Amino acid sequence: MINNQIKLLWLQENFPWMGKHSGYERVCDALADSMPGCHASIFKNGQPLPRLTRRLLSYLAGKKKWSSTYDESGTRLELEALWRCFSSQYNLVHAIYAERNIGILPLWKQRLSFKLVATVHQPAGLWRLQRHQPELISSLDEVIVLSSQDASYFEQYLPGHVHFIPHGVDLDFFCPPAKETISFKHHKHPRCVFCGTWLRDLQTLACAIDKVLEKNPCIQFDLVVPISKRNDPFFYRIARHSQVTWHSGISDEQLRDLYRQATLLFLPLLDCTANNALLEAISCGLPIISNHVGGIPDYTEDTFASLLPIGDVEGLVDSILSLVDDPQECIKREKSARLFAEQRLNWDRIASQTRQVYEKALNGVVAPVGFTDVE
Repeated sequence: MINNQIKLLWLQENFPWMGKHSGYERVCDALADSMPGCHASIFKNGQPLPRLTRRLLSYLAGKKKWSSTYDESGTRLELEALWRCFSSQYNLVHAIYAERNIGILPLWKQRLSFKLVATVHQPAGLWRLQRHQPELISSLDEVIVLSSQDASYFEQYLPGHVHFIPHGVDLDFFCPPAKETISFKHHKHPRCVFCGTWLRDLQTLACAIDKVLEKNPCIQFDLVVPISKRNDPFFYRIARHSQVTWHSGISDEQLRDLYRQATLLFLPLLDCTANNALLEAISCGLPIISNHVGGIPDYTEDTFASLLPIGDVEGLVDSILSLVDDPQECIKREKSARLFAEQRLNWDRIASQTRQVYEKALNGVVAPVGFTDVE
C-alpha cells in the first residue's frame, strides 16, 4: 500500500498529434481514479513567451540541455514544479516524458526533499546517439522504461531502480467492430493500415507496397501521415499507386474506424519502445505485420503478429499476401490480439505497477529490477 502522506505531482504534456484517447498521459487518469485527493498535474504550455522571459529560460535550459527536445518550455514547466514542491510540499514528482521535461529538477530534489521519477520513451539507441548524457539517469530516483530490452542500458546508470512497465491503451474506445462487420470486411478488398513517421522504415514500406501491389493489385493501403511529414522521396514513390489512400487531421473516431475496417496493421520500423499505432490496432483486434525490433516483442505474440527482421521486404510481402488470402486465420488473429490487449495493456493494471514504483521511491521498498508487475 502506498504511503498515505504521498503528495504526487505529474509533469504532463499534450501533443497536438495525439487524440484524447491516445498517449501515455492516460496512466495519470488511471492513477487519479485510484488515488483521490493526493495528486496534481501541471502541463507544458506551448504558448509564446515574452522575449526577455524566453531568453532567460533559454539560458537556463542551455545550462542543462540534456536533449534536443528539451527547451525553454520544459524549463518553465520545471520551474513551476519547483515552486509547487516548495510552496505545497509535494514529495514525489513524476515526469511523464523524461526526454522533454527533465533538466534542472535533479539539482533541487534533495534541497526540497522530493523524489523524482521519470518515464523514458525513446529507445536506448537514440540515447546513445544524440539525446542524453548518463548523468541525467543517475540523478533520478526511479526510471520507468517502456521496453524490456532498454532496461539493461539504463540499469548501468541507476542500478536497482529501473522498471519495465508497458504502455497501455484505452480498451473501451479502441475496440473491435461488431461481429457482423468483422465477417463482412474479409469479403471486400483487403486493406492494410499504416500510421506515423517517427522511426518508421519508409524505404521498406515503399518497396513492400510496390511488390504487394504487383502481385495483388486488389489490396488497398491506408496511410495515416500528416501532410507536413510527407516530404520524403519514399512517400513520393508510394503516391504513384491509386490503391493508396492518404489520411491526415482525422478525429479519434475516424482513426478507430480505419483500424476497424482494416485487415491488418502493416508497420515497418527501424526501432521503437512502445508504439501508439501498434497498441491501438491490437486493441481493435487487428493482426500485426511488423519488425522484430525494440519493444515490439513486448507488445505482441505470434498468435496475432508476424515479426520479420529489419529490411526483410520479401518476408513482409509474403506475410501480407498470405494473411489476406486466409480470412479464417485473420479472424483467429483478431481474437488473439484483442485478448492480449485486455490481459496485458489495460491502464488499471499498468497504474498498479506504477504505484509500486512510487512506493519504492518514497519508502525504499525493494521492487524487482527490470520488470515490475502486479497481478
